[in-house]
Amino acid sequence: MDLTKITMALVGENDMEKLKALSAKTYSEQAVWFMNCYWGDFFENKEAKCEEIWKWTSIFIDLDKKGKKGCELNEFDAHRFLEKINETLSVKDMREFLRSVDIDFNKMVSLTEYLVSKYKVQWNVLVNKPQNTDKKAMQEREDAKAAVEEAKAKADVAMTDRKAAEAAEAEVKAALAKVRAEEKKYKDKMAKLEQESNDDTSGTVKRNKAKNMLAQLKAKPTLSLQRAKITLTAAEKKAAKATKKAVAAYEAAVKAFADAEAKLNELLKKEPAGCHGSDWWLKREFEEAKKYMPKSKLAKLAGKK
Repeated sequence: MDLTKITMALVGENDMEKLKALSAKTYSEQAVWFMNCYWGDFFENKEAKCEEIWKWTSIFIDLDKKGKKGCELNEFDAHRFLEKINETLSVKDMREFLRSVDIDFNKMVSLTEYLVSKYKVQWNVLVNKPQNTDKKAMQEREDAKAAVEEAKAKADVAMTDRKAAEAAEAEVKAALAKVRAEEKKYKDKMAKLEQESNDDTSGTVKRNKAKNMLAQLKAKPTLSLQRAKITLTAAEKKAAKATKKAVAAYEAAVKAFADAEAKLNELLKKEPAGCHGSDWWLKREFEEAKKYMPKSKLAKLAGKK
């Protein structure tokens, strides 16, 4: 007997308990289980069908207050799901649909129940269909999944830090604009005093007063200009620090994505051993995670280091 082989099965003393166990899994886990079971029937070499499952799963997640941790929708949100995929039903038809889909009669609709109805498969066959793999492949898949999740997490951090750096840069621009405005006021005031101090049509007292004020301004700029320059200096320091942090986060994310891609590619080179759906889903999660990576600006900054 090959002890490295593993058969993944649902826990339950009967088919209904197994269905409830499957429906209690997260939406992504339900989708993967279904795809693994019916890969050859519906999904092999059919990318559009795979993407459709991905889309439906994403909508379930978006509609559920529990998000990715959710597993089933109430009647109202199930109706919203159908609207989003252009399968709007009347209230009467909706309730009939729910009665036909809600296999375990808990007035909730899991992704599994919807897929069973949509693909017209026997749910008792689904819950009893084993998913075979081996210990090594299972560990490699778990490692690749962890690497993809780590890359996504670091991409999230990089995106957050990039936004912070952009906000700091906006503060620098605002502070610089303030300095330029104050410098213009300062120069205009200097020019006016220069003119008044040399105006022979004015009295001696007025000219001397203008000369005195001009000398003071030359020795020390206006308080508002001084404050604007202090604010600019502080903003520039803050921006430099934020940019440095953002670049570091970006580089960490790039490294994490490279590691995840290497592990994923190594996994995909091998025969999935009954887990084609798992591998397709993992690859799709990796592609989705890349969308969260900050764009080229940080890449350019990282390249200058």
